[in-house]
Amino acid sequence: MQSRWALSFAATCLLLGCAPVDPSTPSEDAEDEGQGVSARRVLLCEQGLSDRTMEWDKGLFDLCEAAEDEGFELIRDGDYPAFGALDEGGAYEALFAALDTNHNGIVSSKDQPALVYLVGFSWGGINVTDIAERLRKDDRVTNSRRGVAGLVLLDAFQPQISRARIPSNVLRAWVYRQTDTTEGDCSTYASLGFGFNGHRALAKSEMTICSEYDVDELAAVGHCDMPVFAREAALANLTEGRDYAPWADLAKDCALN
Repeated sequence: MQSRWALSFAATCLLLGCAPVDPSTPSEDAEDEGQGVSARRVLLCEQGLSDRTMEWDKGLFDLCEAAEDEGFELIRDGDYPAFGALDEGGAYEALFAALDTNHNGIVSSKDQPALVYLVGFSWGGINVTDIAERLRKDDRVTNSRRGVAGLVLLDAFQPQISRARIPSNVLRAWVYRQTDTTEGDCSTYASLGFGFNGHRALAKSEMTICSEYDVDELAAVGHCDMPVFAREAALANLTEGRDYAPWADLAKDCALN
């Protein structure tokens, strides 16, 4: 899956600050490429289905704020560093507003170049794949601005959806999941006792470089502990654009849809 096209394109984006392009559509903003303009790194995070006063998502908050400390522009939901799982629409509009820097209702080469990054935990992991798909399809966004440079899923789970589906406009994705419910995990109290386990993800395009980790190969990790356990790995994914070195040998390619 790590094609020469995808790898060279990733390197080009990092060097030139271009926005990733959905490989299925031609660019309308060729003038974006090769300008050598430094791109902003815009990050949007979505939390799981829990009250924000609980401890379940604090690891996610810590991860996203750590990325902010590394220079990412974190899109906040008021005082919170991540959007609630039931506010996918509000999260997408906040992302759009962050990309539409000239406030004309269109995201194009006339706006400041930006690399988009998305992180989601549990229900929020499904939400960020939907947000990536909305960006891919949004007629208000020109083709060269529809890409997602990096996507991190932390035990993405939603009861009605069997697998997270990673849209074709995602350049690089990392999926962290566990397959066995850990005794005492918080999700057992919210799920009639069976617990939440992140399912294997499906990549929509072979051009997406997608690494998947079953963290049960590393430790007994509960659903609600995933943001804390995978924090350093996910931060390295975001800041370095590559697999976390200590775990890299465990990475498997995501299945294709």
